[in-house]
Amino acid sequence: MITAASLADSLPPGFVEVVVPGEARPVFGLEIAEVGDQTAAGRGELVTVVGAVEAEQVLAIVSSCSEASGLLLRRRLADDDAVARVCAETGLPLLGMVEGASLSSVVAVVRSAIDAAAAPERGSADHLHDDLFHVADRISSLLNAPVTIEDASSHVLAYSRGQSDIDAARTATIVGRRVPREVRDHFRSLGVFRRMARSDAPFFVPAGAGGVKARYVIPVRAGGEWLGSIWAIAENPLSLGHERELDAATELVALSLLRLRAQEELHQQVQLDQVRSVVRGSVIDQPEWLEDGPWRVAVLAGPADLDAEARCQLWQALCRRRGWRRPVVADLGDHVYAVLRAGSSGPGTDGWLTDLVRGEGRTNAAVRMYVGTAVAAPRELEDSRMTAAELAAAGGAGPVVTVAEGWPALVLARALRGLESRPAVSPLKELLDDDGATVLVDTLEALIDFWGEPKRAARSLGVHPNTVRNRAARLLSLCPIDLEDPEQRLALRLEIARLRARDGRAAT
Repeated sequence: MITAASLADSLPPGFVEVVVPGEARPVFGLEIAEVGDQTAAGRGELVTVVGAVEAEQVLAIVSSCSEASGLLLRRRLADDDAVARVCAETGLPLLGMVEGASLSSVVAVVRSAIDAAAAPERGSADHLHDDLFHVADRISSLLNAPVTIEDASSHVLAYSRGQSDIDAARTATIVGRRVPREVRDHFRSLGVFRRMARSDAPFFVPAGAGGVKARYVIPVRAGGEWLGSIWAIAENPLSLGHERELDAATELVALSLLRLRAQEELHQQVQLDQVRSVVRGSVIDQPEWLEDGPWRVAVLAGPADLDAEARCQLWQALCRRRGWRRPVVADLGDHVYAVLRAGSSGPGTDGWLTDLVRGEGRTNAAVRMYVGTAVAAPRELEDSRMTAAELAAAGGAGPVVTVAEGWPALVLARALRGLESRPAVSPLKELLDDDGATVLVDTLEALIDFWGEPKRAARSLGVHPNTVRNRAARLLSLCPIDLEDPEQRLALRLEIARLRARDGRAAT
């Protein structure tokens, strides 16, 4: 489900921003309302107002679209106190678009994003790439030069066809779909990327070593953000006689890049929602995008000092770099979860991610994975997730903890939760009232852990065995317990663990 807030998040920062969050209502379409139009907008519609210059004109429309999915206004109107107050009272999400942006461009990007969210698997970005190839040919004809269109990460999105006047750098760029590292380093040393990030003015870059020809560079920006660039091979600075046509072509490129980014962000959000639904147990039938099971759900911990959303993005990027093209990874609450195929090999399997985590754990001790039980049906994934979360809460040694290794801590944690809900009345209370309670409880714990082995119990405490015997006699005189009874030993050990957890000390 895409909402007005998630739609705003998918667009470049500052392009469209949330002014009033309102209710999380699903967005399925875009409705354009004109000033004076009192036609009510239906549920699922994001409404934008055309022709409004005063807040009173917007207020007259708000009452007719109170059931809509959101309201999109110029930022000046969206920031009006009266408009924001009415939207907040009705639960209507209010979005503000950046001042200076053309309404047609904003509407086109938003509509494209909504369409992409409605059909995320349709391949709706294909026509945008086709458009970019047409624009590249158009700019190439205008400048009479070979042209490539790239995003801000130097990935090639489109290129002109038909020219033979190219250098090795352009050939490698087109074949590899990205500018080679040595070429990027050359342009970076000349300050090209820094200049593109700061200004939208075209500029000329002289030729470099290794046969790199000179280029005419046109930064592509929207809403104050650098989105990408247009590169044309040229021996000399170009004397442009068609500035208006070039500006129009650059605006088309910016619009296409905005649409591509919005679609990519929305696809990611849709996938996150799908994964969250799966690990919550909300899905009964196996989704088409989920490979065949059985599956395990794992908690991915670390890096430290990051919130769950940031950790999720890092884990997704790491998995993609290592070959998992569509990682089934999502944040839910305070944890990051991964749905893994169990008992097989290759990217996306429990064994593959185990190797990855262990490798990362060698340099970052905070990186860990806690793996839940294997399940055969999607509706059982919630059980695997809850088990993994329990393992994460219990902790454990090593970068990877599975149920087979962590079950004792799991059983202990579940028992302690039961004790905390209704604390037992145990003989330990009398022992705790003694002045030497800490020493005696530690001794009792060692005696139980090393039952029948007083020397090992003494070594664990760092004292002489006779000291352990003396303490045992004292605690038995203070506390009416029978250490020969295995049930009493088990109950006492659990009660000691409860006290440790309550006081913030780890149970041994």
